[in-house]
Formats: sequence, C-alpha cells, structure tokens
Amino acid sequence: MIKNYFKIAFRSLLKSKATSFINILGLSIGMACCIIIFLFVQDEMSYDKFHSKSDDIFRVLTIDEALGVSSSLVGITLPALGPAMEDNFPEVVDKVRMIPQGRQLITHGQQGYYTEHFAYAEPSLFKIFDFELINGNTEKALEQPNTVIFSESMAKRTFGDEDPIGKRVDIGNQTGLEVTALMKDINENSHLNFDVIVSMVQADTASGFAQFLRSWQSISMVTYVQLNDPSSEESVEAKMEPLIRENNVGENFKVTLQPLGDIHLKSKDVLFENYNLNKTDIGYVFTLAAVGVFVILIASFNFMNLSTARSANRAQEVGIRKVFGAIRSQLINQFMIEAVLIALVSLIIALVFVASLGSFVNLPFEKNLATFFISNPIWLTGAILFTVLLGLFSGSYPALLLSKYSPTSILRGTFKTSSQGVILRKGLVIFQFTISIVMIIGTTIVYEQLQLMRNADKGFDTEQIVTLNIGHPSLQQSIPVLKNKLEQEPSILSTARTQGMPGRTFGRRGVTPEGAGPDDTWIVSVLTFDEEFLDLMGMEIADGRAFDRDIQTDPQQSILINEAMATELAWDDPVGRKITFGQNERTIIGVVKNFHFASMRHKIEPLAMFFNPNGGGNLAIKFSAENASEAMEFVQTSWNEVFPNSPIEYRFFDEEFGQQYESDEKFGRLVFSFTWLAIFIACLGLFGLSAFTAEQKTKEIGVRKVLGASVSGIVMLLSREFTKLIIVAVVIASPLAYYMMKIWLGDFAYRVNIGWFWFVVSAVMALMIALMTVSFQSVKAAMANPVNSLRYE
Repeated sequence: MIKNYFKIAFRSLLKSKATSFINILGLSIGMACCIIIFLFVQDEMSYDKFHSKSDDIFRVLTIDEALGVSSSLVGITLPALGPAMEDNFPEVVDKVRMIPQGRQLITHGQQGYYTEHFAYAEPSLFKIFDFELINGNTEKALEQPNTVIFSESMAKRTFGDEDPIGKRVDIGNQTGLEVTALMKDINENSHLNFDVIVSMVQADTASGFAQFLRSWQSISMVTYVQLNDPSSEESVEAKMEPLIRENNVGENFKVTLQPLGDIHLKSKDVLFENYNLNKTDIGYVFTLAAVGVFVILIASFNFMNLSTARSANRAQEVGIRKVFGAIRSQLINQFMIEAVLIALVSLIIALVFVASLGSFVNLPFEKNLATFFISNPIWLTGAILFTVLLGLFSGSYPALLLSKYSPTSILRGTFKTSSQGVILRKGLVIFQFTISIVMIIGTTIVYEQLQLMRNADKGFDTEQIVTLNIGHPSLQQSIPVLKNKLEQEPSILSTARTQGMPGRTFGRRGVTPEGAGPDDTWIVSVLTFDEEFLDLMGMEIADGRAFDRDIQTDPQQSILINEAMATELAWDDPVGRKITFGQNERTIIGVVKNFHFASMRHKIEPLAMFFNPNGGGNLAIKFSAENASEAMEFVQTSWNEVFPNSPIEYRFFDEEFGQQYESDEKFGRLVFSFTWLAIFIACLGLFGLSAFTAEQKTKEIGVRKVLGASVSGIVMLLSREFTKLIIVAVVIASPLAYYMMKIWLGDFAYRVNIGWFWFVVSAVMALMIALMTVSFQSVKAAMANPVNSLRYE
C-alpha cells in the first residue's frame, strides 16, 4: 500500500509539472531562509551556555540615578562589593572581579606586541567559568602576584615556538611579569574573551591598587558572583542595597544582578561594558525568528493555495477511487504523502541552497553544512521532523477538503462550484501579502533609521581622521617628537592629543554645580584633550572660548561644558559659573555645541571637558583626502623612526565610530534580504494562482474576445480580483507595521519620523509587484486565439 501511495504521488507531481515546480521552489527557498535564520538565532542564543555553572552565574550591575545621567545602567560596580557579598551572603558561593582593558602593549625583550583582550582578574575566574588552562601551573593560576596567563595564540605571537612558561614580560607600568600558565583559545560563543590575563593579587596589601580593591567609593569593577541556586537571585538582590548603604555608598547608586545567559542579548541599555563582545538585542533575534516563521508560512500557504486551486482537476480521480472502494482515510493518506514528499524534496534542495550560499551570508559555523549536521544530530533530526510536519500542515486542508465529498457530487461536478476553496485562497493571499507589506514597510524604516545614524550631523567630522594608541608609559617621552615630525608633512593637516574619542565610553565623575541644593547629586561624563582637539574634530564653540595653551590657568582652573549640561542645569548664561569636582573648583570658560559621543540610541548627556596639553592616550591625526595614502605612509614611517621597537596601532575614526551600529546594520541587511525573498515566494504563489484563474476562464475569455473585448480589458478583468486582495492586505498591514516600527524606534533617542510616505511607497510597490506577476498570465490568456479558447475543455 505504501509503495502504491508513493507511485501515485510521483505520477501526480510529474503530471502537474508547473504546479509542482512552483511548490517545490517556493518551499525550498522558504526552508533555506528558515534554516539560515534559525542558525543565526541558535548562534545568538548559545552565548555563554558552554559554562557548566552558567545558570548559577550572575553579573553585578550598578544603577546610577544621579542628576545628569540619562543612561543609568552600567556594567561595572563597587570594587569592594564582590568580596562583601561572598562574606555576608550565604547564597553566594564564589565571586570573581576583573578589569578588562582591551588592547594593551606587551613588551618581551626589545619587541612589542598588542593584545586584543587584555584583563586583570582574580584566580577564581577559572573556578567560576570554564575557560580551559592547558599548560603550566593550572591548579594555582593567578594566585601569585606579578603572574600572567597567555592564550595559545597570543603565546605563539609573542614567543614563537619557545616554551612560554617562566618567561617574563612588561605590561604598562608592571615589569617582569612571569608567565605561569597557558589558556586554550576561547572559540565558543562567549561575551568574555581574553588573550592575556594578569593576576590582581597584590604582594603589598598597602599599595594604592590594593586599597582600590577595598574601595566603596568608585564604580569601576566588573564583578560576577556564583549563587548556590539560581532561585536565590531575588533574595540576594534584596540584601545588596542595605549592604552598600552600610558602607556609605551614595543614595543615587543601586545594585542589581543579571543572569549570565542574559548578558549577550539583554544589555542594549547597559553602558561601560566594552568587554561584552558582539552584544546584540534580543528584540532583533525574536524579529529574525518571526521573519523565518513568516517566510515558511508564506511558502506553506502557497502549497495550500495551489493545491486547493488544482483540487477540481483531481476531483474525478477521487470520485472514481471512491466508487472502487477507497475509504476516506486512504485518500487522506495519499494526499498527505504527496505533500510530505514535496516537502522532503524541497528540504534537500534547500540544504543545497544553504551550502551554496553559506560563504555569502557568513553562516555562524566554520565547518561545511554536511559536517555541521552530522556533528549536530539534533539539528538534522529537527530539520527532518519539521519538514514532515510542514508537509502534513501544508497538505492537510486539500486532503481533508477533497476526501470528504461523496463520489456522486464529485462526478456530477458540483465540487467545482464550491466556495470553500475560493474563500480559503483569498484569505491566504491576503495573509501572504499582509506579511510581505509589513516587511516592506519595516525594511524601509529600518533603512532610513540606519541612514540617519550614519549620515546625521553628529557634531564633529569623521572623515580623514586616524587615531594612534599612545597610552603606553614607554611612549610618553617621545610623543612631542612624533607630533612635531607629523606636523611638518603637508598632507597632514593637524594633530591633537586626547583621552578618548566619540563612540568610546567616556568616564563619569561626580560634580557640584554652582547653586546646587545640598541633596542634589550630579554625575557627568568627562573628557580630556589639548587645545587643538576641537578644531581637528570640527567641533564648535557655542558660547565663550576654547582652551588656550598660553593661558596658564586653563589646565587647573578652567573647564568646558556641552550644551546638554547647560540645559540640564537650566543655565541661560553658563560662562563664568563655577563647577566643583571634589575639592577642585573650576570656572566655565565656554560651551561646546552638542555632539554625539555615544550611540544615537542614547540621549546626549551632560559632558565636562578638561584641558591637558601634554596628556591623553590617543593621538588624533587629520589628513588631506587628496593625499591619504601618502599621509598614512608618512605616519607609519615616522612612527618606526621614533619608536623602532613598538608596533604602531591605529584606527580610522569613521570605521571605529561606525562599529557601534554594526549589530543594527547586520539586522537591517538580514531583514532586507529575507523580505525580498518572502515577496518572491508570495509572487510565485500568485503566479500559479493567476495561471489557474486564466485557465478556468479560458472559454469566458474566448467569448469576450469574439464579442469585441480588447486585450487591455481582459487583462484588467483578470487582474481586478487580485488587486482587491492586495488592497485589503495593504489596509490590514499598515496599522500593524506602524505599531511594530513605533516600538522598534522607541529604543532610539534620535529617530526618524514614521511618515505616510513610506506606507504609500510600500503599498504601491507591493501592488506593482503583484500586478506584474499576474499580468504575465493575463496577457498570455488575453492574446490567445479565441477559436482555440472556445474549443478548450
């Protein structure tokens, strides 16, 4: 019996080649999209899951509710809080503190190397997290002062083929650090990554750093705690605030816990967490998953549509089989097997598509698709099970519809006049194009928002600026020599020293503005630079003056603020007013026009700017656009002359600033691609339906042509019904798209307006695409010879 089912199924597929092709192509593309999307989703959801204690690990976050702060959640906390939690809360099994510092210059012998993920950390790092140590003293790693751990790849770069254990390196102000262990490179999805880790254990408990580790007065430490049970989270959080109040922490600070599994996906509003690598928004992940579901639904509904449309052509087959004794369950099984067969063939083609396109879409695994599925049997089993269920779902309505009729009604042809199939087809077409139009509107608004973030006036220049890392102590003495050398080159327009650059996290400090109340707590962002920085960046003074090297009081007594700070303080004329930082009172000498020093997701916060003519770990260089290559070659040559033993590290500012929108742009590219694929799949179904409609109206078209109907009139007749369906889809899709995009744009402090223009453009676009799809079959039918049409049976 099963063999007979498959034999009939193959015959049916070959008999209706066009319908089979459209069904298989649509399902194949839909499945390929679905597989790619869910590979990305699974990859994003897998972050930090490889740690055996992942459910028990929590990050300590600080909530800063001071005046002047709009983004209150930060990924750092009080240095003394972690040890205090371990000592006072029985629910806390262990804790680890760390200070990730990103890129750092390491010197071995006379040669320097830059790390990518440098950090200070406590020995408990390897007890809480499953980062694997593979060589050296793995049992007591980081337990001794002045010891360091290298990753495999960093050890290879630094020491070559030599055994690194016991070797000594210099990092920053620390010299003679001993390499005591090697760590396996972190290849799993982890929000943390390290290539060099220096022990935070201090030999001198009275040192400044040791005192800092015991401090309750600084928000600066990355801290994780391991709980005895994840359910203890709320009870621990309830005891954290009383603990910090006992240690005289300001009322504006609160602390909370964040589960390890939430850090990668649920930290979009968290600042001061540059160590959270590649973080993204869980909303993006859910949106992509929804797009995947919608794409496969559109493909599945195509199958339903075309099957119900073609059901009349198989009605006589069903009637005859019933006359010869076939029962309803046998007919249902037959149609279900046909549907599952189409789905399985589509899966095979979809896997070929995915394997072929893998390099273009950067699939989140390094192995080929076959190896991936073999090494992940759950994925393979899930794909096959999903395909079978998809086939059963797609074939369910046609099977149930055809099998329920009595042979008498089918053979008399009354089935052809049934309205059930027509209503279903119209409903599915409306659903398909509603989803497609929502995606078109969403894609256009996402594109406009990304363009706004890229091209809006940020308050400074981004082009033709490169920054050099000059923060290492060994470089400081010769920086003026390099600076003077660079300024002699005509292709280099200017240079400036600065503590940071827009797009990087600026520090924050507590301030007391003139006239502030005794209970007012103000915290503002801070930036230090020299007198040339504002001009180099194209930043403008709105009021007062800029820093001046010739005015000796500027470094110690003067300060600049931005317009946002003046607005927050409600000062109409801020120049000349006083601001106190600790014991240091400064006078405002000027107001800088607002500029976006953080992402446009965040409101521009108050910023105070200090003057240091000879400080700052970055050298910004502005060069001529016409001679960019000559300028960069001169920078490289000059660096090698001044610092022959230190590698140059530079970054183009426009690329660096744009990296903060990388997650948004990746999301936009994926949604854009899958939107057009969804429209293509929907149009495939519309193409098949229009062909069926033209076929059903063959005699009617012949009669109309004999009676004088024009080709354009017949095309309009055949297109009218589909046009109505698309208009209904537009009416349904518009409010849905508006609601969804308003929610998405709500995450951005600076955003585009949702105007009617995009809805009109999207509706016209959808209508034009649909009409172009339908018109091919309509024109073909309208131009057919009426003699042949009237002979059609």
